[in-house]
Amino acid sequence: MNESTRAAHPSGLAEPTTEARDPDAGRGRRALPWVVAAVAVLLGAVAIGLLVVDEASEPRPVAQLTPQGRPDPGSIPADDESAVAWGVTVADFVSYGSYGDLQVWGTTEPEAKRCIAVVVERHISVMSCAAPSLDTIADFDIDPDSVPRAPSGEPAANIRFVLHEDVVDVYLAPNPEGGFY
Repeated sequence: MNESTRAAHPSGLAEPTTEARDPDAGRGRRALPWVVAAVAVLLGAVAIGLLVVDEASEPRPVAQLTPQGRPDPGSIPADDESAVAWGVTVADFVSYGSYGDLQVWGTTEPEAKRCIAVVVERHISVMSCAAPSLDTIADFDIDPDSVPRAPSGEPAANIRFVLHEDVVDVYLAPNPEGGFY
């Protein structure tokens, strides 16, 4: 700043200019919010897509069995080796009905564990117990003609029963490599 300019502008500020500014100079600042919004929308769409794909890959039960009531004396072989080993009695069991030729029973007592028993021809074929905070799972292989077919129409010999809360979910696998429906 020279002496004449300083005298004209005692504040020491530069003289205002009337030069035209470059119209592209602020474009980056104006576009930034749009870029951020576009990235946020894209990330949201990807997250929703992953959630939908993940849920679609979850196996779905082919049936749900609900409690049918307490057993009549002699209706479940509580003297079977597995029931004796787990320390459960007839009074501990609740019927969840049947799936094909398989009778499905669950226990509510003793409180330290929940059990699921799969009965075939008056014999406990599979019995599994777990802590009440976990789902109790019993896997069973059977002649495919003894149970309903898979939703695809294929015979299903591999069955998974999952006791959680007050429901037994039934899952089928058409073949051992196929995973459960």
